[in-house]
Amino acid sequence: MAVLNLHRLQLLHEFRLRGTVSAVASSLGYSPSTVSQQLAQLENDAGAVIFQRDGRTLRLTAAGLRLAEHAEAMLDMQDDALRSLTSAEPELGGLLRLSVFQSAALTLVPSALSQLKAQHPELRVEVVQAPPEQALFDLAGRRHDLVVAEQYPGMSRPRQAEFDIEPLGSDRLWLIVPAQLAEVDAEDLDAYPWVMEPAGTASREWSLQQCRALGFEPDIRFTTDDLASHLRLIGAGLAVGILPELFLTGHQLQGLALKSLPQEPVRTIFTTARRSSAQAPAVQACRQSLAEAFRNFE
Repeated sequence: MAVLNLHRLQLLHEFRLRGTVSAVASSLGYSPSTVSQQLAQLENDAGAVIFQRDGRTLRLTAAGLRLAEHAEAMLDMQDDALRSLTSAEPELGGLLRLSVFQSAALTLVPSALSQLKAQHPELRVEVVQAPPEQALFDLAGRRHDLVVAEQYPGMSRPRQAEFDIEPLGSDRLWLIVPAQLAEVDAEDLDAYPWVMEPAGTASREWSLQQCRALGFEPDIRFTTDDLASHLRLIGAGLAVGILPELFLTGHQLQGLALKSLPQEPVRTIFTTARRSSAQAPAVQACRQSLAEAFRNFE
């Protein structure tokens, strides 16, 4: 009877998500040859053809897709088993891997982690800052246990049945300009350089749509995911941009003017965990601390 290695099944799960051996290797910090060898061994252990080779391209067969679905279920069972061990402990401990985007990292995380440290000193929380687009993808790949993400008005993310979502609240979005442009109508800002986040992010796509709704295509002169750089460029009179109130809290806004966008839009802030681990005590404790931090912000 074949015995399938759970680590190799996780590689298969990653391959189903990412589509290439090189992407799996890059995500997990392995060499492509190591991933290829482990997947080949998994195919041998399974005793079935789970990959179809088309030149240099590797694809899952129907059997491979079925095995990948079982792999996800087995990984969920592993989450359940680990949760049952930690829930039996008198003191909440272990490791929680949290991913947040920049404005949440600056405003919510310090308060939430301080509360967690006071209430659960044995809990180790590792935090990474990543754009929600990447973080949610890595959540499915089990790189994170909890993700703080955002959704912009009029835009939606694909709904994934394996994700458990809890809203934190809403965050207003402001048009930010140098003080000397305070009286300039939003429709006339096509004459000025813009700063935006990188292409492919929800923030960039939404900001583009806002400009187009105002009747112009923005002159995007600066691209960076560092919102502090946005603020400095705007403050120096070099650009205009759109920033969330969550980020603006606590920053010096001298030399800047905040202007309302049409309909005063807000983005939604939420946390996401895999359903298989959403009831884990560490995940629930972190969610509670983040929710309290957001209430204090409001």
